[in-house]
Amino acid sequence: MTLTVQFLTIISMIAGGIYLGIAIETFRRFEGAWKKRKVFSYIIEICFWLLQSLILFYLLFRVNQGELRFYILLALLCGYSAYNALLKSYYQRLLERMIVSCLSIYRFLYRMVHLFFIRPIIRIFQLILSILFALWGGLVWVAVLLYKIVFYPIRLIGMFIWRLVPKNAKNKISHLAGFYSKIKNKIVNWKHSDKKDE
Repeated sequence: MTLTVQFLTIISMIAGGIYLGIAIETFRRFEGAWKKRKVFSYIIEICFWLLQSLILFYLLFRVNQGELRFYILLALLCGYSAYNALLKSYYQRLLERMIVSCLSIYRFLYRMVHLFFIRPIIRIFQLILSILFALWGGLVWVAVLLYKIVFYPIRLIGMFIWRLVPKNAKNKISHLAGFYSKIKNKIVNWKHSDKKDE
């Protein structure tokens, strides 16, 4: 390994240490979202550290073909320490501003989507329902009106015919109607008594 490669390796690992500090800081900031779920928290933790290991190894591989030396670990620790000593407070403020900005953008987009897409769809749906109910009410009204128009002459004709029927025939018809009502009542009572027995 030449001196140039060694120098680039050290610089890269110092940068990797700073990156690792930033990644850990960001991870810890959002850790509260899943910390209460223990199993999920363990899985996320393992995946996070595996990802960071792969990123750092890929960086090392790009610089010196993946040769691991003791001074590489020292450079990594130096980068991480430099982040904690010099950059941590600045990055925390920057991260909070980025979170606030992202939340503001999200709220703005949510309001825009709700205002221009969801609310018009709801209004259109309500309008369609109102039109359908109005049409249904109109159809019912027309049906009732037609029924009255058609039934009224039939009723008049029936009343006229009933007046022409002799009294003896009226009495027989009334007797038959009463007999039918009695049979109907007996059947209904019989059904009720069967249901009670069950």
